[in-house]
Amino acid sequence: MENKEISVQEEIQVISSYLANKAQLDDHAIHLLFSANRWEKRLLMEDMLRSGITLIAPEIGLLAPDLVVYDISSEKAGVRGGYGGERYGQLEFHKKVAKSYLTLHDSSWKVIQR
Repeated sequence: MENKEISVQEEIQVISSYLANKAQLDDHAIHLLFSANRWEKRLLMEDMLRSGITLIAPEIGLLAPDLVVYDISSEKAGVRGGYGGERYGQLEFHKKVAKSYLTLHDSSWKVIQR
C-alpha cells in the first residue's frame, strides 16, 4: 500500500468533488476527510475564541457551541439558491438531519418562539 500524504488543498478538492457528485468515496473515508479538515482548523478556532473573536460555525461536535440557531423547515431550506446542487442538498436528507437535530437538543439549547 502506497503511503501518500495529501495537502490541505488536495483534501479540500477531494471533498468538493465528492459533494458535487464528481467522485465516489466510501462513507467512512469521506467522514474521516471531513473530520480531519475540521480538526486542522481546531487550534486556529481556539486561538480566535481566546482572543475574543466570535465564531459562527455550521458544525456541531468539534468545539462545544455557546449557542445553536436552528429554525428552518426542510421545505423552506429547499427554496434557497443553489439548493440541490450538492450531494447532501436533497430534501429527504435534510429531513433526516432535522430529525437528528431534535435528538441532539439538550438544556444548553434555547428555544426562541416566533
